[in-house]
Amino acid sequence: MTNSSHTPDQEFLKNLTVLFVEDDPDIHRLLDRVILRHAGTLITAHNGQEGYELYLAKKPDIIVTDILMPTLDGLAMTGKIRESDTEIPIIVTTAHNDEAYFLQSIDLGIDRYVLKPTHPEILLKALYHCARALWRRREQESANRYVRFILDIQPNLLLVAAHGHLEYINRAFLNLLGYSSLETFLASGTSLGEFLRHRSGEPFPPQPDGWMHALLQVAREHGIVQLRCQESEQNGSIPFAVTCNALPELQRYLFSFSDVTHLEKEKRQLEVQAFTDALTGVCNRARLQGVLNVEIRRSQRHEIPLAIILCDIDHFKRINDQFGHQVGDDVLRQVAHLMASNIRAEDTLARWGGEEFMIVSPQNDLENMRQLAEKLRALIEHTRFPTVERITCSFGVAQRQGEDTMRELTERADQALYAAKNGGRNRVEVIDHPN
Repeated sequence: MTNSSHTPDQEFLKNLTVLFVEDDPDIHRLLDRVILRHAGTLITAHNGQEGYELYLAKKPDIIVTDILMPTLDGLAMTGKIRESDTEIPIIVTTAHNDEAYFLQSIDLGIDRYVLKPTHPEILLKALYHCARALWRRREQESANRYVRFILDIQPNLLLVAAHGHLEYINRAFLNLLGYSSLETFLASGTSLGEFLRHRSGEPFPPQPDGWMHALLQVAREHGIVQLRCQESEQNGSIPFAVTCNALPELQRYLFSFSDVTHLEKEKRQLEVQAFTDALTGVCNRARLQGVLNVEIRRSQRHEIPLAIILCDIDHFKRINDQFGHQVGDDVLRQVAHLMASNIRAEDTLARWGGEEFMIVSPQNDLENMRQLAEKLRALIEHTRFPTVERITCSFGVAQRQGEDTMRELTERADQALYAAKNGGRNRVEVIDHPN
């Protein structure tokens, strides 16, 4: 028979090592020749103990063993092998057809059961069957290794979840979490949900499969999660966009996490640019209006005080006309710095327009704000400015009353500022009630 006529099973068997364990010398002589003609390598043993030792030393691909043998019988040998290897195909040959042997063989995961006297063709069929199953398993393992290789070289973090459990996690994800393998991660008893947070910072559900359902919801909304890790510079977490490819009929989901740190940074930078006065670095009017609306509602809801200061640089047009706009810009920057350095962290300073600045101060009453305005007025008056030497500012102070809108509150502060200007400038005026 030529090689071209060989079946795939025959060809694959020629690459395998078979361990044959049999205590009967006549059967050995008969079957040794049969197996050796069709298998790549044959290893022989004459009892179960010898067979077990050869298994440990040679790691064969298939085992053929008798049951009744001295020292250690075939089923006992199989039991010891199965403690460490549940996959190796094992064929049992025996002259007994006792039901107890069959049941024990099933419990041990015997692949084929061949009755004696053993016909060579029947044994070969059993070997081909085992070779075919082994070939398919190795092909699947090879395919799985290739898939894992492809997933492991991806820069994105990838995980596969099945039936609410973590089935696979790629190398990039493991490295970020600080684990060497999926097995070590699972052995740690840590839930993946402990590493995940919603974009808002809210934790994932504590239930064992809660993290998967939460991830599915985030992925459906094309959302972002925060992933806690040791190497992050952002308070221990990194933002990731989550997508999901699903096989619902298998209840299996592939989640992909894309690092959007740079996008989040760009977004924050754009927000800063959109809400920051480019000249002075303090909030701009658009940002302040948003802050003031929020603080007015909070003040009304909780019945807590809210006051504002409106400041205007005196005779600023003269500074621009006499020294130029560059010097005027320097004055604006220095005034903004002086005021920003002398207010509370919870206060908000903004450039209201031109040479005007506003301070919004939650949980501060009118008298405290008057004192703050007076402090700022004196500080500016006694500060030496480059080129212009000295400047002064006028201040108007107002406190929220009743159901004040933002417009009503700012108009009262503007009226107070107008009174300070008309009163000689470099002074603080207060309006404590609506007109």
